[in-house]
Amino acid sequence: MLKLFVFLLAGLLFSACIHDVSVAPELSKIKKERPVTIFRSVAYYIPEEKLKRVVLTPGGNNDQLRYSPYKESEMAFKKVLDNVFTKVYKISSFQDPLIAEKKIQFIFVPTIETASYSNSNVDWEPTKFTYILDVNIYRHNKELVFKTHAQGKGIANFGRYQENPAYAIEIASRSALLQFQDEIITKRKKFK
Repeated sequence: MLKLFVFLLAGLLFSACIHDVSVAPELSKIKKERPVTIFRSVAYYIPEEKLKRVVLTPGGNNDQLRYSPYKESEMAFKKVLDNVFTKVYKISSFQDPLIAEKKIQFIFVPTIETASYSNSNVDWEPTKFTYILDVNIYRHNKELVFKTHAQGKGIANFGRYQENPAYAIEIASRSALLQFQDEIITKRKKFK
């Protein structure tokens, strides 16, 4: 009986765990650095199945990270659009009556990919995190205007992730979103 108990205890100690984290960056750090405002009414569209999507990626010590990239990133994505455009709405489809009602001119559709890694055999926190944000921008009539690509990378050493377990994640997601914001501003002439 004692051997069975020791075996079960060892199994529990060495079994992988799942840790819930968030990919949402701190909203106060999603700032507008360039003084540009585009006077357009725009919307973003994230399908419901993407908002419900839960992702598992590797952490340290054979553990896994669990998060919902679209749901957790939504407010920061909207903040980027709010930083640049005068009116921003959320729509439920390309047929949403809000498009005509609010005279929405452009629609942003994001795709998010993530990856995590840790070289730690002791701690579960990720030491590296990648956040890729691709966005298709359409006119209200579904004509593709252009595509953007942003990739954020976060790296955390022991001291950083001890203070904030999601440090690498926060850096990666914020970096990608700010790159996206900068690309919109750089290509502002396309929003005519």
